[in-house]
Amino acid sequence: MKRTITEVLRRGFDSTVANWPVIMMRIVESIAFAAIVIAAILAAIVPAVVAAGLSKDDIVNSADPGGAVVEWIISHLMLFVWIFALGFIVFGVMIAIHSFVEAGSTQIYVDGERKANKGGDFRAFSIDRWLAGGASSWWRIFWIYNLAWSVGLIFVLVPLLFTIIGMLAISDTTGRVVIGCSGVALAVLVLIPVGIATSIWCTKAITICVARSLPARESLSAGWRAIKGDLGRHLAIAAIIFVISMAINSVVSAFSIPMSITANRMSTVALMFAPARIVIGVAQRIVGAAIGSCLLACFVSMTEER
Repeated sequence: MKRTITEVLRRGFDSTVANWPVIMMRIVESIAFAAIVIAAILAAIVPAVVAAGLSKDDIVNSADPGGAVVEWIISHLMLFVWIFALGFIVFGVMIAIHSFVEAGSTQIYVDGERKANKGGDFRAFSIDRWLAGGASSWWRIFWIYNLAWSVGLIFVLVPLLFTIIGMLAISDTTGRVVIGCSGVALAVLVLIPVGIATSIWCTKAITICVARSLPARESLSAGWRAIKGDLGRHLAIAAIIFVISMAINSVVSAFSIPMSITANRMSTVALMFAPARIVIGVAQRIVGAAIGSCLLACFVSMTEER
């Protein structure tokens, strides 16, 4: 029996509150991501670029600044290969970590929903159960993300491909600039709806993957069928939670605007407001983690309907 949108939202909210430690796990994940990125930049990318030896004076004092930059890029091609490879590895590690967190979180919400379906409450969190859920499903969810976003990005690459072809076909510099800017703008416009649709698809597939113990491809297929068969509810739930997220973040951000304006004028005031701005930043992370958890819990509620 299908639940109404209001019932799904209520159950998702109740499950999120009852299993609030899941939100803390998501916050720890975001902190880990920041640490990984900073470590990668400081330990590998910055030293490599500095060692390459391109300075501002080399560009300014050159008779052909553009040619100097191009020559430097060509002569340090392996540097860019190294940076790309490192970024690829770091991004893969971050997806793996996120997959583990999503797997453990989904398992908790599935357990809570099944418990509530039997007449109990939604409380199901334990660190052992969270870790077990993450360990058992993270690899399948890792491939759900890779497969789904590979499909989604095809729609973004198509306008970029035509942009490149158009730029190669025209010899006029102004025409190339116009085509290039137009192609990039079109790709960004396509990326927004594609990104939203892919995110919804991934979330649904993850709930099915954990709840039914299905492989990645089968979970994506089942998730796509479920969304097509019940498009209105899935879009409505995602849209409502997105609007709530924007509203809460706007309120939280509003407190930092006066401090940012004042801090930009006086360094002493900036130091005085630093603790408050840190608190606001933490609050934004908590809001983001709670909203993501609530959306996941709502999708679990629809997946586990009886």
